[in-house]
Amino acid sequence: MGHVLILAEKPSQAKAYADSFQHTNKKEGYIEVTDHRFFDDRAFITWGYGHLVELVSPEQYNAAWKQWRLEQLPMFPEHFQFQVSKDKKKQFNIAKKLLNDACEIIVATDCDREGENIARSIISLAGAADKSTKRLWINSLEVDEIQKGFQKLREGKNYLSLYKEAQTRQFSDWLVGMNASRLYTLLLQKRGMKGVFSVGRVQTATLYLLYKRQQEIEEFVSRPYFTFQGEATINNESFDVKHKQRFETKEEAQNILQEKGIVSRVNDGLVQALTKELKKEKSPKLHSLSSLQSTANKKWKYSPSEVLKVAQGLYEKKVLSYPRTDSHYVTDSEFNYIKDNLTNYQKCLNVNMEMAYPEARKRYVDNSKVIELSRV
Repeated sequence: MGHVLILAEKPSQAKAYADSFQHTNKKEGYIEVTDHRFFDDRAFITWGYGHLVELVSPEQYNAAWKQWRLEQLPMFPEHFQFQVSKDKKKQFNIAKKLLNDACEIIVATDCDREGENIARSIISLAGAADKSTKRLWINSLEVDEIQKGFQKLREGKNYLSLYKEAQTRQFSDWLVGMNASRLYTLLLQKRGMKGVFSVGRVQTATLYLLYKRQQEIEEFVSRPYFTFQGEATINNESFDVKHKQRFETKEEAQNILQEKGIVSRVNDGLVQALTKELKKEKSPKLHSLSSLQSTANKKWKYSPSEVLKVAQGLYEKKVLSYPRTDSHYVTDSEFNYIKDNLTNYQKCLNVNMEMAYPEARKRYVDNSKVIELSRV
C-alpha cells in the first residue's frame, strides 16, 4: 500500500516537523514517524539540502558547446535537462527510494515559488511525478502551527503554477547567463581584455545600478550655502531658531540682515503668531525581508545575503516568523505565541514594559495577508 512521504527543504526543517509528532525515529537521511492523529500508518520525513537538483551544463547537451565560440551562440537546448549535484547524490538516492515507495507525497518545503520548485524538481527527477500530492502551507515552525498545517493539508496540484513560474525563471537565468556571459567574454577578449565576464539576469542589472550610483557620487559637486540661525529667549526660556531661506553667498545673506536692521549678537524682536498642531504618527509596520535588509544595512552595514542568512537561521530556531516574504503581517497564531513568550523576549532585550494592546490589531495581525502575500 505504501507510506506517506513528507518532503522538507532541509534537515533543520525536517527536524522541526518531527518535533511536532508523537513518535519519531531518526535514520540516515530520513525520519520515521508514527502518529495516528495524522497518519493511519507510518510516515517518513526526508529532505534536500536546498537545491539537490540543478540544470546540466552546455556541453552535456552538445559536446561542441564545450568550446567558447561566437558562431555557436545562442545555445538553446531543445529540452532542458536536470541532474543531481555531485556532493548530494547520497541524499537524493535516499529521497528517491522513499518517494517511489510512497502512496502519497506531502510537499513541505518553504511556502514560496522556490520552495515549490525545489520539491517538484526532486520529485520529477526521482520519477515520482505521477504520485498523489498534498501541500503543507504554513508560515511558522511552531509546533501548534505545524500540527494545524498537517490537519489542513491542501491539494498539491493547486500549487503547480508556482513550480512552473520558478522553473521558467530558472530556464531564463540559464539562457541569459550561459549565452550572454560567453558573448561578452569573447567580444571583450577580442579587444584585448583578459578573463571571464559573467553576465546574469539579476547580477548585471544590479551591477549597473551600483555603477550609476557610484558615478553620481564621483560627479557630485558640493555647493556651500548660508542661512540664519540663533537662539531666542522669551520669558526666561530659550530655544533654537532657524530661518528656512538659503543664500548662495555670504554677501547676499549679509545684505538681507542689513536691510532688516539685524546685527550680530543680541536683537529685539516680536513674535507675531504662534501655531500649535497636534500631529499623529503611525507606529512602524512589522518588517518584511526587504525592509529588514535595508534597516540592517543602514545600522550595521550588513549585506542583504547576510541578513537573509541570519533571518533564516532565527526562523529555524523559531525566533522569527517566515522571513522570505514581502508581508508586513503575522498570523493570529504567531501573535498569540508572541504574547505567551513576551516575558522571554523582554529578558532577552533587557527591557520591561506593559502590554499596550493585548488583543490583535489589524495593522499587524492579518491571516489573509500573510497567506496571500506568501503565495506571490
